[in-house]
Amino acid sequence: MRLMHRAKIRLMVNDLSKEYILDMKDFSESGLFLLAPGEAMPRIDDIVEVQTTEFDEAPLQTAKVVRIEESVGFAVEFI
Repeated sequence: MRLMHRAKIRLMVNDLSKEYILDMKDFSESGLFLLAPGEAMPRIDDIVEVQTTEFDEAPLQTAKVVRIEESVGFAVEFI
C-alpha cells in the first residue's frame, strides 16, 4: 500500500558527492517516490541515500533507484 505524504527529502547521490532536496510524493514500507521534474535524475540501479528533513538527526536510508518517470520523478526501493 502506498501512502500519499508530502515531505522534503534529502537525496545524496554518487557516494554523497551530490545532494538534492526533493519533494516526496508517496511512500510504502519498501520505498518512496520522489518528484524531480527538471532535476538531473539518477539512473536505474543507482544506489542513493535518502533522509527526511522533517526532524533533526533523521536516519539515513540506503536505497536503489528502481523506476524513472521522465519529467516527473523516480522511485527508490530501500535496501
